[in-house]
Amino acid sequence: MPELPIDHDRLFKQLITTLFFEFISLFAPQIADVIDRDSIEFIDKEVFSELMPGKENEADILVKVRIAGEERFVLIHIENQSSSQAEFMARMFDYFKKLHTKYGMAIYPIAVFSFSSPKRPEPFIYSETVFGMEVMRYQFHAVQLNLMRWQDYLGSDNPIATALMSKMNVRQEDRITIRKECLRMFVTLKLDFKKVRVINEFMGTYLKLTTEETRQLLKEIETTMPQKEKQEYYVYLNEFEALAREEGIEQGIQQGVERGVQQGIRAGEVRFALRLLQSKFGTLDETLSGRILRLETTQLEALGVALLNFGAVSELQHWLDTNA
Repeated sequence: MPELPIDHDRLFKQLITTLFFEFISLFAPQIADVIDRDSIEFIDKEVFSELMPGKENEADILVKVRIAGEERFVLIHIENQSSSQAEFMARMFDYFKKLHTKYGMAIYPIAVFSFSSPKRPEPFIYSETVFGMEVMRYQFHAVQLNLMRWQDYLGSDNPIATALMSKMNVRQEDRITIRKECLRMFVTLKLDFKKVRVINEFMGTYLKLTTEETRQLLKEIETTMPQKEKQEYYVYLNEFEALAREEGIEQGIQQGVERGVQQGIRAGEVRFALRLLQSKFGTLDETLSGRILRLETTQLEALGVALLNFGAVSELQHWLDTNA
């Protein structure tokens, strides 16, 4: 079965909306310092459908924030661009014009250039000249990931920095180090389940290790990490799936997924829950796996939180008896 194309817009929108304040703190700290965090309001994407019809605009992010201590509001418009396009600047300006007309507020535009190539600085100023006179000049805040050094974010306590390292200027030999940094961040920051799931899917898509790379990572964890921390790392090890598949652990699960689990959020919840349970307890009984495959999305989310505290398979069995 051929692999489905990556939905770049969905992944970036999910990451940035889940960790919006972290994103602003990282790339626009001057904004993070002055906004009221309790005022953050995401504007429904239908606004974009009205202003700029077309499926390509569904991933836009528009956020209304209040300046702390004032009654003044500002719109922050964030656009992910997964390919280099000559008309992009004009499209950003079209958004600006129509959003400003609709809301009458100040707008701070941000473009995230997330493509791997070309590795040249993307323009961020759009102007129009008539009879030799510049009649209009517009610019936006450009974040171009492929020109950034991932090393500059190593050890950061900002989780979105760690996630976005996977889209920076990464060499093949650096992949294991970045993946290990992601695991370190999960363990040390003690993020809530929703953020862990979003980051896990993002990095699992853009920095998916080969089986050999996974083995090397496991070896590093085994030989360099204190015993107390090892289990937590194994719980969060996104690439465990590659080893499990090779050793045959994944086979029965995958068959069940293909038969009964639709692609999308629910499939991701199933894989995530089973991956963590296998990292804790090894191969699961087919009956238990089958029961997990039949859970609803909300039940899977609840299981994902609860299983972090399971110490034995019997606790999983009890949870399923109580909640499924």
